[in-house]
Amino acid sequence: MTLSQIDIAPLADPEFPPAFAGYPVAAGVDPFAAAIEAARAQSHGAGDLFWSRDTDCAAAALILEPDVALAKAAQMLPLLMVAIGDALGGIGPPNLALTFRWPGTILANGATVGAARLYVPGPRDPAGIPDHMVVGYALTIEASRNGPAEPGHDLAATALMEEGCGELNRTLIVEAVARHFLSWIDGWTHDGFRAAHQSWTSRADAMGETVDIALGGVRHSGTMIGLDDAGGALLKTDGRTVLLPLTDAASGADS
Repeated sequence: MTLSQIDIAPLADPEFPPAFAGYPVAAGVDPFAAAIEAARAQSHGAGDLFWSRDTDCAAAALILEPDVALAKAAQMLPLLMVAIGDALGGIGPPNLALTFRWPGTILANGATVGAARLYVPGPRDPAGIPDHMVVGYALTIEASRNGPAEPGHDLAATALMEEGCGELNRTLIVEAVARHFLSWIDGWTHDGFRAAHQSWTSRADAMGETVDIALGGVRHSGTMIGLDDAGGALLKTDGRTVLLPLTDAASGADS
C-alpha cells in the first residue's frame, strides 16, 4: 500500500466555549487580518473568533468590543500570552519551557515559536474607549516545507514539533488557548490585571538583559527590568527608567 492509498482522516474543527463563535479561514489566510477586516466592515463583532485551517501552525484572532479605556483594554495582549502559556503547559510535554518577550514574542525552549498581536483602530487614545479591537496569535507547529531541512538549523526560531510536541495539533492548541483565554478574561474582569501581570513576569525572557524593541518605527534599547502595573515595558537606559506603554504595542490602520 502506498502513502497515497492510506485514508487519513481530516483534522476535526475546534470547538469553542459558548462565549466565542468560530469562523474558519482557509490555509494561507491570516486570521488576524481577516478579523480586522470583518470588524472594520461591521460584519462581525465581539466574541467572533477567526481561526486558520492551516495544520502547520495554530493561528486565531478574536474580535473584542471593550467597555474600558484602551490603557486597560490593551491588557488583552499579555492576557492572551499567559493563556497560551497555560494552554501549552497543560497539553504539551513537561520539558516544554514557554517564555515571553515584550510585547508579543513567544519562545519555546529559548527560540521563537510564535507571536501575539493587538490591533486597535486609530486614533489610539489611551484614555479613550475603542470601538473594537482584535487580539490574535500564531504558533508554528511544524517547520515549513520551504524552511530549513533539519531541525535546529535556525537557532533563533523553532516549531512545536521540534520541541517534543508531536502529540499536539492545530485543533487541540486552538481549543485549549480559547478555553484558557476566556478564563483569564473572566478573572481580569473581576479581579484586575495583577494575576496576569505576575504570570507574564514569571515567564519573562531576557529579564535583566539588554533588549532592543521596535515600536512605531522607533527602536528602544535598554535593560529590561519588568512591567509597570498596566503591562508596559520598563527599560533602564543611561541610568534612567523608560516606560514603553502597552498601548504603543498596538497596530492600527495607520501602521
